[in-house]
Amino acid sequence: MQVKLYASLRQAAGIKMMDIEVGTRTTINEVLLEVTHRYSALDEFIWKEDGGLSEHAHVFINSENINHLAGLETIVTETDKVDIFPPLVGG
Repeated sequence: MQVKLYASLRQAAGIKMMDIEVGTRTTINEVLLEVTHRYSALDEFIWKEDGGLSEHAHVFINSENINHLAGLETIVTETDKVDIFPPLVGG
């Protein structure tokens, strides 16, 4: 599966995209754990101290926000595309 990082997440990890192998019942939670295992600098952007998903991380599977799916328990497939965005700021 393809995972893309955007803006400050790209800078923190030093990459734009990575491939993650997924099984038949892999959840987005497991994918995000693998992402932060590979690139520990992303941990503070993606996870809260209690282990939950940061309210500032915006995670999309095939352009659909996981908050509109099954959240961290959303099942992913090898052909899905995951996009992770940092908090949006501006004025």
